[in-house]
Amino acid sequence: MPEHREECYTCRRVKANCLCGSIKPFNTRLRFVILMHEDEAKRQRTGTGRLSRLCLTNSELIIGNDFTLDARVNALIKDPACAPFVLYPGPKAANFQTLGKDAFPPGKTPLIFVIDGTWRSAKSILHKSKNVSALPRLSFAGNYLSQFKFKKQPLPHCVSTIEAIYHLCQEAETAGHDEPRPQKEVLLTVFQKMVDTQLRYSRELHRRREENQKKERTSRPVGK
Repeated sequence: MPEHREECYTCRRVKANCLCGSIKPFNTRLRFVILMHEDEAKRQRTGTGRLSRLCLTNSELIIGNDFTLDARVNALIKDPACAPFVLYPGPKAANFQTLGKDAFPPGKTPLIFVIDGTWRSAKSILHKSKNVSALPRLSFAGNYLSQFKFKKQPLPHCVSTIEAIYHLCQEAETAGHDEPRPQKEVLLTVFQKMVDTQLRYSRELHRRREENQKKERTSRPVGK
């Protein structure tokens, strides 16, 4: 395999674009469980769900499309030391401001399930996973726009997994559910480096296409 295509087995990116040097794992009061759709795991090997997992020491990633009978997911939901929520918008979704400061008493860990996949696959997971869909929903108090510049979002308010986790950490701190943690900026740092790399490749590919088109036009024989 050419050196430029060798893969980093940690961040799942080619070694030339490895992000591990920018990843500085940190801890939060919030505990995140990233539920990655099987299709996302196959197609998006370098997706932001995996990067989020690498940045957060108190997180884990579980792959599937129906978690109803998943032993690990059910054990986490039933853990008496946790207060489980699923991060998903909806009319009944709460946010850290509306929850109030007594929502998580000392010794009770906010456990946040984050669905990682396309908007369609996320809805599919929630529909199939009866245990997850039965959890109270958590959403954002603010409105955010994704900086995923090379990937079109289905709706303006849709953000990537790593951005969602960052904003949730920020809102938890603002509402007094966690202490300020400047280390969380690594989430956006790693995400921005990933975006910048992809944009650079897109520009180079576009430039190569233009150059090939120019060569084709100049070398094309004159028609009769």
